[in-house]
Amino acid sequence: MIRSTIRIFGILIRDKDKENGCVQEILARYVNSIKTRLGIYEVEHSESHPFGLMLIQVIGSEEDMDRFEKEIYAIEGVEIQHMFFQP
Repeated sequence: MIRSTIRIFGILIRDKDKENGCVQEILARYVNSIKTRLGIYEVEHSESHPFGLMLIQVIGSEEDMDRFEKEIYAIEGVEIQHMFFQP
């Protein structure tokens, strides 16, 4: 049985105006590779702090996961970090 790396990405949208929906477009393209998606938003400070945080677990080939990370990384106003686990 082949076991692949588990990758969890933290995506911080620092500037929603600059990001302009690009993260959602990428998430829609990778919908079949996203196993878990959790959005964490500061509701009470939404006007003064226009940011949001998402945790995404991506499954699939290493190449697909690398491509997903690079596409998110290229978006202005967005930061991405990752965690890797070996089952």
